[in-house]
Amino acid sequence: MKKLVSSILMLCLSLAVVASPAVQTQEPTAPQQQAVSASLTNKDVVEMLKAGLSADVVVAKIKSSATNFDTSPAALTELKAANVPDAVILAMVKGPAADATDADTPVDGVVNVPDGTEVEIQLTNNASGEELKIGDLVDFTVVKPVKLKGLTIFEKDAGARARITTAKRAGHWGKAGKLEWAMQDLMAVDGNRIPARFTQRHIGDSKGGTVAVAAVATTVFLGPLGLLWGLKKGKPAVIAAGNRYSVFVHGDTKIKGKPDEAPKEP
Repeated sequence: MKKLVSSILMLCLSLAVVASPAVQTQEPTAPQQQAVSASLTNKDVVEMLKAGLSADVVVAKIKSSATNFDTSPAALTELKAANVPDAVILAMVKGPAADATDADTPVDGVVNVPDGTEVEIQLTNNASGEELKIGDLVDFTVVKPVKLKGLTIFEKDAGARARITTAKRAGHWGKAGKLEWAMQDLMAVDGNRIPARFTQRHIGDSKGGTVAVAAVATTVFLGPLGLLWGLKKGKPAVIAAGNRYSVFVHGDTKIKGKPDEAPKEP
């Protein structure tokens, strides 16, 4: 009898072991594997550009995708060597999270404007080395609005100023005029003048070598009449109104931005 009970118990235990599910190591499902592999890499960016996609399309893809970029100095150098546009490299460095943060408008409207923020300006009036002198101010206007975090920080047609640092008139013997200016400031939407940087130098046509040689040669053959060559002046340095330049905010600063106006109802 004891043997029978023992046999029944052994049989029950065997059946229980067979019926229990085997313990297995859970492996990533197909969707999980796809999610990991879907993160954009440096190689993906280079391949998209080689396929003929524009920089704008690639940047949009970066902003809307999970990324796993290598943005070490060595990797950035390789991207530059592969002719990846700067706009794409910048998007890779910033990443989607940074762009999402930039889109958040500050409650108080005060924006932290980083050093190096680019602003395009154009010269308001002709600038000539014949008329201007060192220390004079030259007027510019902002070409297009500059926005940050959903707020306008520099409006279109806002004023900008530069100061003349070198002004030389054209001289005889073909000596060209010179004109050099250094950027001073930009007018922000909150009425404050923001320091800016950029230096521009313009030199007029110089034919001094040609004039000097002609004068010497003529003097030999024509005597004193050849000295009249020395009266020929070089060209003045003139920068035409409308010339455009990219200048940069000098130093980190804060600007109270201006929100876009809501469209008026008809």
